[in-house]
Amino acid sequence: MLYPESTKDMLDNKIGVRDGYSAEIILNTIFENSSEGLLVISEKGVIQQVNRALADSLKTSPDNLIGHRLVDVCRHNGLRRLLKILKTGEPEIGKISSVEGRSFIADYLPIIIKQRVRGALAKLTFLSSEQGLPGNGEVTRKKPSFKHKGFNVIYTVDSIIGNSPQMMDLKETLLKVSPRNSNILITGESGTGKELFAQAVHAASLRRSGPFIKINCAAIPDTLLESEFFGYEDGAFTGGKKGGQVGKLELANGGTVFLDEIGDLSFALQAKLLRFIQEKEIQKLGGGEVKVSDVRVVVATNVNLHHMVKYKKFREDLFYRLNVVNLAIPPLRERKEDIKDLVSHFIAKYNKLFGLTVTGVSPQVENIFYKYSWPGNIRELENTIERAFNVLEGNTIRKEHLPYHLINLLNDEPANQDKQEYEQFNEFSIKLSHGRTLADVMSQAEKLVILQTLMESKGNKAKAAQVLGISRPGLYKKLLKYNLT
Repeated sequence: MLYPESTKDMLDNKIGVRDGYSAEIILNTIFENSSEGLLVISEKGVIQQVNRALADSLKTSPDNLIGHRLVDVCRHNGLRRLLKILKTGEPEIGKISSVEGRSFIADYLPIIIKQRVRGALAKLTFLSSEQGLPGNGEVTRKKPSFKHKGFNVIYTVDSIIGNSPQMMDLKETLLKVSPRNSNILITGESGTGKELFAQAVHAASLRRSGPFIKINCAAIPDTLLESEFFGYEDGAFTGGKKGGQVGKLELANGGTVFLDEIGDLSFALQAKLLRFIQEKEIQKLGGGEVKVSDVRVVVATNVNLHHMVKYKKFREDLFYRLNVVNLAIPPLRERKEDIKDLVSHFIAKYNKLFGLTVTGVSPQVENIFYKYSWPGNIRELENTIERAFNVLEGNTIRKEHLPYHLINLLNDEPANQDKQEYEQFNEFSIKLSHGRTLADVMSQAEKLVILQTLMESKGNKAKAAQVLGISRPGLYKKLLKYNLT
């Protein structure tokens, strides 16, 4: 590794050169044996030095990297930040990114000699399930000393597949907010992986050694949900367990409680949950003793709580208590660049489960996957891969292994619903000037343009909003206005 002569001389004088061991040898030893990934580039963007930890993460060796331009051998946007450092000379600290499915926190530092940027250094602290969060113990699942259904966490931030800009921003936010104790609201369509994110929050928090308790507010009858939350004393009601039962909010003491489908909670229970969040106090049904439970609350929903508050279906005060931090998971159709990584992940998963050696999908299947809108999101994609494993012959997933609605996708492209509706409105627009007000004409024209833009952007709402020159929330409001959701 190349060090400035002045630096080597200073260190040699400080440390002393004994038995032939110079400061450069000592620094090289530290560099090579660090568990952190380290990479140095010259002012021309050529890799000067890289240690084994970083080379392993790129699934190569240091010899295959040193001497090559960073832009030629590294396709990862995270490491390419070093090229920006060469231009700006400004360090960037604590950036979240990933390489080959492994997330890391990175520091990017300029190497400045005589007030000139002569290179840049990347220091990567990996957040893999083996290494955990720096300085805070293991991120991986930690089984408590007692056993209870719902206590185990099996997902971490590395379980979240996707390197699209939306997902990288989301993972960066997750890692920033997880060590705090603020309540978190996770929103997203069905099948986007909200529970996975909830477990990742717990795994990256300082509460990771405590319990993680899940309660599905939609799966438990409303009459039993209160006892599920707070527990009950012996004889509190007919059919209860002898001796009573401890509530989930008490069991979660010192950990995290995950309330899924929070939008299905009744108004009465919303009030009691609000009081618990404010006071951290629990009183069992039929009991008089009040206990305190230190719990972090993470909730999830696939409905629009803003609308529920507006129409008096959800308490406004509870909504603002829960919505301290919002993790909004984008649907799969808005991050299709992640499909390739997700498919590879699910193929590896089902290869292990089925004992097969499927190598991938055919180009035609890949084309179908990118054209399909995936209303069921990641869950639907996984089910599609699993179905293919049940019927395939050979080691490649082909079109005939897919469900019928996907097989017919390429043949039915011109007949998609958006295009048909657009053509219907286009025919109707000829008559708009007859007996219609200007407001009617403007509304129909706006709806027509939105439909056309959605059709041209293949259902990608983020892209459509950009083309229309409006925000994505603004587009969603117009979709609701014209019943296009």
